[in-house]
Amino acid sequence: MNPIKLHLFVFSISLVTAFSALLASNQAIAGWENGNAGDSYVSEFILTAKDLAQRFELLPADQLGEIDLRKLKAAIKSTEVVSEEQVMLNGFERDAVNYWPNESLIRMSRSRWRELRRPTETRARLRIVLHEYIWMTGLEDSKFQHSDRLIELLNIKNYSPNIWWNPVNPINTISLRLLQTNETCKLAHSRLDVLKTSETQVIEAQGDCAGYFRRVEIVKSSGMTPASSNIRGLFHSYQIYVFNSAQPLPIAEFSFEPEWGACLLPEGSCQGSGKLVIGGVEVIFWFLRN
Repeated sequence: MNPIKLHLFVFSISLVTAFSALLASNQAIAGWENGNAGDSYVSEFILTAKDLAQRFELLPADQLGEIDLRKLKAAIKSTEVVSEEQVMLNGFERDAVNYWPNESLIRMSRSRWRELRRPTETRARLRIVLHEYIWMTGLEDSKFQHSDRLIELLNIKNYSPNIWWNPVNPINTISLRLLQTNETCKLAHSRLDVLKTSETQVIEAQGDCAGYFRRVEIVKSSGMTPASSNIRGLFHSYQIYVFNSAQPLPIAEFSFEPEWGACLLPEGSCQGSGKLVIGGVEVIFWFLRN
């Protein structure tokens, strides 16, 4: 909500103790850097905004109305978000407050966010985040006229951020394809477990592969995002090695780190990379959901 405008919206939530709500959020907080008690809250707020931007990419442009997606993405990237246990404005507690146009700043309430994290509050959670960032693009949303319409348009099913936000760049499938081959020599896809912090898989071409053989070794590792990133948590990165039958050393290798926050939608599938070609093998990273 914007403190400069007269139109203020009070978002009501059920009363549950902060302690029990915090227990419900432990899975998402586990593994996050805890130097600042609000870090995980800020990270989830920003990741929620990135989630929405990803969803809007899938909509026809004419359905976005006055929303400029480029400005929204820029606002998500440039706006500072800070968390406080309670955010007050004119004597009332708020879910969040933005300071456009005077400052590129959003203050969010940790006590309110603990309630908004509930699966049943999915639409309200996304609505609040979108509302604040719409203001930061320079578009007035005092009566939630834009944020309400877009959240309804997305028709989002309830989900818990516990499931999707650790790591911040989930990948569970790497598709592999030989660029030069016959009809029988093929590489299987790599299936990964997003809950594992490290994995190593070796995929060998199968079939009549004389002259076409490739072996692909995939090594997944994990790290913590730097404090300067404003998104703190666990991320995955991948080292890919390609071998042929004649050489004990790889003929090619590369490192890849999927973009943070790009594949957080709770339904559908997300392509985590473009087509990468290495050592005669096409590689594409995916987050596929059943």
